[in-house]
Amino acid sequence: MPGFSPKLPLVLDKEDGFLLTKNLNEVARQNLKMLVLTSPGEKIMDPNFGVGIYNFLFEQATPAIYDKILSRIHMQVKKYLPYIKIDNISFDSSSSDMLEASGLDSNYLGIRIHYTVVPIGASNSLDIFAS
Repeated sequence: MPGFSPKLPLVLDKEDGFLLTKNLNEVARQNLKMLVLTSPGEKIMDPNFGVGIYNFLFEQATPAIYDKILSRIHMQVKKYLPYIKIDNISFDSSSSDMLEASGLDSNYLGIRIHYTVVPIGASNSLDIFAS
């Protein structure tokens, strides 16, 4: 069955060659995840692409840092993923349900991004655990 793009990380598949994203919601989710996890300067030919969430890991967890991350996510999504509308971004570094779900210890940065894929009207959320 044809798909839109390869799923990342690449995994071989007998049917398609590589596992593929099969709907627009999956494509938007993967694109948002890659935008947040990519550090500026990492993408060839576009040094401004990416939020670079791992660059914030060893910063003090202050409101100013959270505001900087929020601003960076909003700016990057507006520029590179205009078909996504960010509904809400929340930070969590101590929630037991997120810790259990991720298998991480208590030293991590958790971000939950609630978003809407505007062309198809689908709402979803993306959890990012950086440790």
